[in-house]
Amino acid sequence: MNVRLLTLICGLGIFLLVAGCTQAPQETTPVTTATTTSTTAILTTEPTDVMPSEQNILVEVSRGTLSFDPLIKAEFRGGSGIILLSAIDVKVTRPDGSVGSARMTEPDIGEYVEVSGSTGKDRVEVTVYLKNGKSYKIYDEILEFRK
Repeated sequence: MNVRLLTLICGLGIFLLVAGCTQAPQETTPVTTATTTSTTAILTTEPTDVMPSEQNILVEVSRGTLSFDPLIKAEFRGGSGIILLSAIDVKVTRPDGSVGSARMTEPDIGEYVEVSGSTGKDRVEVTVYLKNGKSYKIYDEILEFRK
C-alpha cells in the first residue's frame, strides 16, 4: 500500500511538472515611452556688492577656449584687504542648470582655482569672505565660450 501511494504521488508530481513545462509562453508587448526633457537654466546676473576701499580684493576671471575642456579660471590678484581675507568662493552655473564650485582658503597672490564650464554661456559668481565675518559678492557675469 505504501508503494502504491508513493508511486501515485510520484506520478502526480511528474504529471504536474510536465504539464507546467508544456504551457505556451505568454507573449508580452514591450511598452516603450520616450521622454525627452530639455532643461535649460535662465542665466541672469545680480548686482555685485561694493567693498570698502581699505578692504578691496581683486580676483581676475578668465575662460579657456578648448572645447574638450572649457575651464573657467579665477585667480587671486591681491588687494588692500588681503590681511582680512579668509576665503574666496567661485560658483559656475551652466546652461543646463548644473553648478560647479571651488574655494580658495586664505590664498596667496597668484593662487587660482579652475571650474569646468560649458561650451555655451556660463554664469560666474565670485564671493569673498573676510575674517571679520562679512562677505561680498564681487563678481557676477555671464561668460560666453567663444565670441
